[in-house]
Amino acid sequence: MKQYEWKKAENCFGGSNIYEYRLAIKADEGFIECLSASGSIKYHRNFPRPFFQAILADGTAIKGVIADSVIKVSFPQGDWEGSKDRFEIFLAELINQRFGRER
Repeated sequence: MKQYEWKKAENCFGGSNIYEYRLAIKADEGFIECLSASGSIKYHRNFPRPFFQAILADGTAIKGVIADSVIKVSFPQGDWEGSKDRFEIFLAELINQRFGRER
């Protein structure tokens, strides 16, 4: 099974680097907490669909609904391709860790 699929997100800001990732796992709180090793996390639990926002050290921003399998990732201007490559390596490692625990 693929760890994730991605596509460029539709948005009204031309030139923005926002991608949608469909994960093979749910972005539960355990997964989200793993993101804190590389940045900061904010939870918004008081909404009808509780969500989180994470900012990684390089400025990559991740948003998603808690316990959903879709996240949106915004890469910083400049070396956004490098940020995307690093994020995807990081994401694959996190998913492998989660699958390893579930087996």
